[in-house]
Amino acid sequence: MLVSDGGTAETSLTSQEAFAILGNEYRAEIIRTLGDEQGTEGPRPVLSFSDLYSKADVDISTSQFNYHLQKLVGPFVNNTTDGYRLRHRAVTLYRTILAGTYTREAYIEDFKVGVDCYYCDAPIEARYADRRFTILCSECGREYSDTTAPPSIDEGDHEALLNRMNQYIRHRILAFSKGVCSICANELRTQFLAGDDLAVPGSEQLDVFVHRSCDHCGAQQYMSVGLSLLYNSSLIAFFQERGLDVTTTPIWELEFAMTDRFVDIRSSDPWKIALCVEQGGDGLELVVDDDLTVLD
Repeated sequence: MLVSDGGTAETSLTSQEAFAILGNEYRAEIIRTLGDEQGTEGPRPVLSFSDLYSKADVDISTSQFNYHLQKLVGPFVNNTTDGYRLRHRAVTLYRTILAGTYTREAYIEDFKVGVDCYYCDAPIEARYADRRFTILCSECGREYSDTTAPPSIDEGDHEALLNRMNQYIRHRILAFSKGVCSICANELRTQFLAGDDLAVPGSEQLDVFVHRSCDHCGAQQYMSVGLSLLYNSSLIAFFQERGLDVTTTPIWELEFAMTDRFVDIRSSDPWKIALCVEQGGDGLELVVDDDLTVLD
């Protein structure tokens, strides 16, 4: 369902124009004030000028306040007959600020996730530092997941954090595995890359990587073959029928997604790769080409 915000068409801005408009403490406070009202009157509530002025934490005259407000009207704020409300792009900005992406720092000390390393049997641990949530072995250092995440993830206990991050990581995996950029919604390029040919940290961990990259925003991700096929309907059904829900199980508990032990490289020119998994005494083989199209 599509719902119109009842305003004018979105105004296109250059990055310089957008930053120039937002680079003011009073305008930032206006956006924060309108954003804080969300949930009290619907997803994007409307405030009259007097209500907005009284709720904003500013010490300026109404005329100065109106000057800064009008700078936001159009690109970031919609002026309706009932008052002012945030436009979609400003809601995204408000939520990003609330997540602490630009304003906070957070650090979470290493803690065990309840799974042992698939290579050395030492405990696998999670950590958060420098905006990156990482799952890795406490002894050999092998990485199983490395994802950028906002500082707001530091809320709650470790179990709750792991549950949230499993779904947060899966959100990106699902989009990337389907060939869509999770950042800008553009199409991705897909290619297989041999681990020996990569000059990036961790490239020695797998024989072959699935590389998804976006030519529009530059986002990219390196995944195992198993991880890239995690949402294949045949694979999901195979495990579901044998008592394992791979759509909810933490990805670091799925050996076929964390290692290449279940991968058989049939050909590299062109690429033809098989993922062979087992569960309950039964097996499933998925053969894909260099576009990750299932051939068999």
